[in-house]
Amino acid sequence: MKRILIIGNSPLPEENTKSRPAAGLRTWQFLKPLTREGGIVSAGADRAFSAVKRQEFIVKFVSVAMPECYDGEVLYKETALSEKYAEILISKDDPHLLKTLQKICDEFSPDAVIGVNTYPSFLASCLRFSAPFWADLNGWVMAEAQAQAYKMDSDDYLDHYYNMERSIVSRADKISVVSKPQEYALYGELASFGRMSKDSFGYKFVEHIPNGTEWFEGERGEHADTNAVSADLADVFQHVPKDAFVMLWMGGYNTWVDEITLFKGVTEAMKKCEKLYFVSTGGEISGLDNKTFAKFKELIEKSEFRNRFVFLGWVNTADIPYVYRRTNLGLNVDRKCAETIFGARNRLNEMMKFGLPIVTTLGSEISRECTAYGAGVGVKSGDYEGLASAISTIYREWYNGGRDSARLREYGARGREYTEKFCGYNVVCEPVLKWLENPRPAPDRGGDGFGGGGFGGERGIIAKFLGTTDGVFGLFKKFLRTSRSGVRYLKQNGLKKFSKKTWQKFLGKF
Repeated sequence: MKRILIIGNSPLPEENTKSRPAAGLRTWQFLKPLTREGGIVSAGADRAFSAVKRQEFIVKFVSVAMPECYDGEVLYKETALSEKYAEILISKDDPHLLKTLQKICDEFSPDAVIGVNTYPSFLASCLRFSAPFWADLNGWVMAEAQAQAYKMDSDDYLDHYYNMERSIVSRADKISVVSKPQEYALYGELASFGRMSKDSFGYKFVEHIPNGTEWFEGERGEHADTNAVSADLADVFQHVPKDAFVMLWMGGYNTWVDEITLFKGVTEAMKKCEKLYFVSTGGEISGLDNKTFAKFKELIEKSEFRNRFVFLGWVNTADIPYVYRRTNLGLNVDRKCAETIFGARNRLNEMMKFGLPIVTTLGSEISRECTAYGAGVGVKSGDYEGLASAISTIYREWYNGGRDSARLREYGARGREYTEKFCGYNVVCEPVLKWLENPRPAPDRGGDGFGGGGFGGERGIIAKFLGTTDGVFGLFKKFLRTSRSGVRYLKQNGLKKFSKKTWQKFLGKF
């Protein structure tokens, strides 16, 4: 019976928190197939489980919680849900996070380690263990870092993310990615870090695991009317006329959102469609991007249509089904950048799951696949006139009814079919489930427990100290870079948010 240590993020999608982050969705995607029936794999008739249904796993899940998603303080907690499944909750801001993870790993003595998302995978790459290591990179962090650097007008972030990526890619035995473009990017990194060698010839380092989605607890039928949702949410929706055609923006406004094209496209459509309304959940991304959403709101305040924009803020996850049922069309508008090309979009998966027709810019892999499948309309990135035209066309189909409204039903049906056919966890997670049948180290990895790529033994210790920054000089550069980040944090948030934990986290960067 294999012992599997999974390090991921929370909140998980079935928790009723004030936001449902992509990291939690991705974690649940990997965790759920291994923990059904309290930690026992039940394969059923699914082809994806054919390799693992004959065995059971003992699973320990360490949830690195994102405190900004919770109302109260995140406290360390251990819960044994069965003999074969246990959870440990610890805040990502805990100053002893890495030390605690090492202790957990030592005591559990896993047969395989899985890190889900970049930061948990980075933490796993820093631990001492000899078990095979699967790292899931939910999006290419270097493309995300570039977008953040552009928004903040500073390259201070790049070294931090590069060092995380290098640690993971140099250590992992298997790496999963959310898109085919990201798979190609990862092979470039593997070559750069010296892992495309004679020893690894013919070995498949990277597996394509796109984002999946399934129905979460409480999403089917429980929120069909206003009596089932929070009073605040129902009150806000009172500002939306019953006969309005409602476009939905779901979630945060990250650095790769094209707020200018979004604003211009929506307002241009509003000029022609008098019953057209824009409803948004989410807002700024705490700690990452507070500029995109602020700029979008600033544009709206100056618009003649500002009363047709309704912002719900971060909605409790239990209320999300109600929001979907009160809207008619889902929007996704991405900036033309590397992150869009290499990344994924959970909002598209979720909109399709609820049968919402979509209008999206064509940049990400998922945007091209779902529109080609017939779930909605795709437009060129940066083309606000094309965006306005697509919205207006769908609006007229809804407004006129009859034959044209059947097309909207077709969009919704195709979207639901897409998620059922291609997004189920058993289907998308087949590569990792098959690997767990017989997990093995990569052929180029040493047997010292510190991973391949020059991180094991004496040579690895020296390489890890020197990195790419040459010893003492590198440490000085790191001090300057981290100091600049601290000054920027104080400018943005002031002293009142600079707590003891923030100071400990700052020191932990060295």
